[in-house]
Amino acid sequence: MTDINLSPLTVVYRGLTPQQALRLSTALHEAGMRSFEVTMTGDRPMETIELLCRELPGDALIGAGTVSTPEQVTASAAAGARFVVSPHLDARVVERTRREGLLSVPGALTPTEIMTARNAGADVVKVFPVNAVGADYLRQLRGPMPDLEVMASGGVTPTLAAEVVAAGAKCVAVGHHLLGADPDGGFDPGELRDRTSEFLRAAGATS
Repeated sequence: MTDINLSPLTVVYRGLTPQQALRLSTALHEAGMRSFEVTMTGDRPMETIELLCRELPGDALIGAGTVSTPEQVTASAAAGARFVVSPHLDARVVERTRREGLLSVPGALTPTEIMTARNAGADVVKVFPVNAVGADYLRQLRGPMPDLEVMASGGVTPTLAAEVVAAGAKCVAVGHHLLGADPDGGFDPGELRDRTSEFLRAAGATS
């Protein structure tokens, strides 16, 4: 296990340029966000990871998302990522992530997939898409696996965030429900701050 700990709430960037991600991250950090995931499906993801690592305060945790190959893990580590998230389970990705000293968060859904992920060395298992199964699914999983550490991801609203945390999720990943759908990365600072506060409260990151 690594000594890296995810924050209760992680924001997921998909399709943003490095500068768009930095502008959003700066505003989100000021609003209390501390964990930022840059997906490989975005625009110049390694450049974005490097930029966020360089420009955000030291308490910001930057990770790579939608990672599907060991090579992407190595490149993410070189860019400064501290954690690696995938939508699926690939034992090669988990092994490379552990070798690079990063936190491993592969995606899984069924009990068999989740146990396989744990046996492969996952630090946290991303249950995805959690909105398709609901919070009670996590509660049921934790019956036979009480020490299971889960990132709940996929269509998470503030209401669902509160429900999955109450069901035992360690952390929550959010995207468009927090950021909105503005394609150019624009945002209203006041609205973003309010939505961030709502999500942080729902995830148990603030009182």
